[in-house]
Amino acid sequence: MDDQLLFDDLLRAAKSLGVAIRVEPFETPPAAGGGSCILRGESLILLDARAPLPERITAMARALSELDSEALFMTPAAREAVEAMREPGRRTS
Repeated sequence: MDDQLLFDDLLRAAKSLGVAIRVEPFETPPAAGGGSCILRGESLILLDARAPLPERITAMARALSELDSEALFMTPAAREAVEAMREPGRRTS
């Protein structure tokens, strides 16, 4: 699957879960293109706008792997990316 399509699928999945996403240039580039956090009690995914697309995909997949996304419809490529980030033996449901 094309990287841009995979990124768009991961964005849709996060939005379906009600997770806010912010893509901004970071002052100090992170090692992983971004990540997730809780801001005022709400989940937020922050992505570095300057990070290469594969790094932003990894950051999105990692963030979604930390959420209860198993019941959410995702394309097979998006599901595979998220599952690859899950800790072995960890289930979110």
